[in-house]
Amino acid sequence: MIFLYNTEQQRQSLKWLAAFLMLICTFAHAQNWPTKTVKFIMPSAAASSPDRLTRMIAEQLSKKWGQSVIVENKPGATSMLGTDYVAKSAPDGYTLLSTFTSFVQIPALFKKITYNTERDLIPITQLVDVETIFLVRAESPFQTMDDFVNAAKVAKVPLSFGSFGSGSSFHIYGEKLAKAKNITLTHVPYKGEALSTLDLVGGQLDSSFASIGTAMPHIKSGKLRALGIVMPHRSKILPEVPTFLELNAKPPDISGWFGVFAPAGTPNAILIKVYLDIKEVLERPESVKIMREQGMEPILSPPEVFAAKIHEDLIRWKTLLPEVNIQPGD
Repeated sequence: MIFLYNTEQQRQSLKWLAAFLMLICTFAHAQNWPTKTVKFIMPSAAASSPDRLTRMIAEQLSKKWGQSVIVENKPGATSMLGTDYVAKSAPDGYTLLSTFTSFVQIPALFKKITYNTERDLIPITQLVDVETIFLVRAESPFQTMDDFVNAAKVAKVPLSFGSFGSGSSFHIYGEKLAKAKNITLTHVPYKGEALSTLDLVGGQLDSSFASIGTAMPHIKSGKLRALGIVMPHRSKILPEVPTFLELNAKPPDISGWFGVFAPAGTPNAILIKVYLDIKEVLERPESVKIMREQGMEPILSPPEVFAAKIHEDLIRWKTLLPEVNIQPGD
């Protein structure tokens, strides 16, 4: 068939027709998706707050989609290993990334990374904002932040604090605390917050940061004590714990989050389906109750809103890291 383009109007009409047909094909593809197992890659160790939330989502989506939805942990390199795996995966919706704040810190931390944060991955939705607390063992002599700071000032060996990786938000919170209180602390990085929390319970650390959801079982059992919360407001779950602002610990004015991404090139219709289905699952009253009990506030922003946040956070972390003397590594 030969088309004779007599006018600009005819050419534009054909272009719009082609775009419309492509859109129909894309949505038809999404209607048939998924037809096999969907994987959420978690770039940290199991049993952390983002891991538990992702597993809750996966279980509900599996029922909704009629296909297996699994969570695969790929910890390491401050979350880069798992992120790189997804960035290089096929853009068909079957491999997704469920991650956290480290995603926007990596470009400020390392001179060379194996993927482009904004080019190679597409934001789908910010799941939640996260409440983070500063912890010590309940049997320690530190009843308050002042007790901890005073001990740090006279300690012959610097007190230690754990985080889920060098340059992670927990690492930065610790450096900000040390700078605000004019003390020296030794940073001990782990592959996940659950691991650092267990070492704190076991006595291998003097202190550590953790999300409320990860720390709560140990607080309830009387093994850990929270000295402060890295949020501008007190927690509804632990209202007796003072904020870092109240303690003059000068936290960064940027909060932690969990969110979901897909490889660049994933059809838009699939992205929207994943977003809407996650939103429906997490807006259920029972889901909201579970999240809030673990110090997570549902956000569930659409892709374009989450993309704007990612762009802003990337800029803010690049400004923040030099303030705590964390320089980009190789």
